[in-house]
Amino acid sequence: MSYFLGIDGGGTKTRCLVGDETSILGSGTSTSCKVQRVGEACAHDALAAAIHEACLQAEVSPSQITRICAGVTGAGRPEIANAMQRLIASIVKGEVEVIGDVEVAFEDAFGGGPGVLVIAGTGSIAYGRNAAGETGRAGGWGHTVSDEGSGYWIGIEAVKAALCQHDAQRHSALLSALVMALGVNEFDDFIVRINADPQPDYAALFPVAQQSAEQGDTVALAVLEHAAEELADLTQVLITRLFQEAPVEIAIYGGVFTASTQLRESFWRTVEGFVPHALLSSKVVDAARGALNHARDDQTIS
Repeated sequence: MSYFLGIDGGGTKTRCLVGDETSILGSGTSTSCKVQRVGEACAHDALAAAIHEACLQAEVSPSQITRICAGVTGAGRPEIANAMQRLIASIVKGEVEVIGDVEVAFEDAFGGGPGVLVIAGTGSIAYGRNAAGETGRAGGWGHTVSDEGSGYWIGIEAVKAALCQHDAQRHSALLSALVMALGVNEFDDFIVRINADPQPDYAALFPVAQQSAEQGDTVALAVLEHAAEELADLTQVLITRLFQEAPVEIAIYGGVFTASTQLRESFWRTVEGFVPHALLSSKVVDAARGALNHARDDQTIS
């Protein structure tokens, strides 16, 4: 019997699935294995932890794995793909293929068919393929200049909005929550912290904005609404390029969509207003499952 391993290496966590030709046998989760964020040593440890947990559940040795597919951020850059391939090969036997994290998520959402996948996690991107097989993307150019509507973007926008309230001498529960989240007690220390080099992990502030919104903070609610609009804009741009007036199915994926009902519902409403012919998918996308299915296809690894 052959065994396969699918890896979803996102910016926040690593998730692995071990399966045979038809079934999922085990899963494992650990911290981020994004090399450009955590370094090779930490990426190796994260991969090893998730892989060994999945193999333990599956009652399979890593040496029994036939093929592995890893979907990771930045895999289009040879140095990232080569580093990840080397790290995985040091943990698991078998053929290893490293592709983009967007690709494995899209595969789980649509298989070989057309559609648009909108991802909002640590970063964000809209990726699509039409009936003619043409592919395209919008956004996802990195948090410094892009990634609108992502957890990182929301963290920065929450800080900006809270500071605007401070300048207007309005009390902001969001600002108090952000100060606490960064582990400081005074406003001046907060300003020093957000301007430090290296900068804070702004994606880690998304849950603060989300919790504040759930508690009715109007500033946080406005930030999430803005994020939904930005993600809908990306979606509209891509649909216009690839589908024009043809019906198109849209799926969503990522921790921001999962965590925020308000953002998710606002996104859908805005997209429906932009693109009346859109079909909104209810499928729960699993990038690790997409990677596992990719590994099962013996034609995908050269």
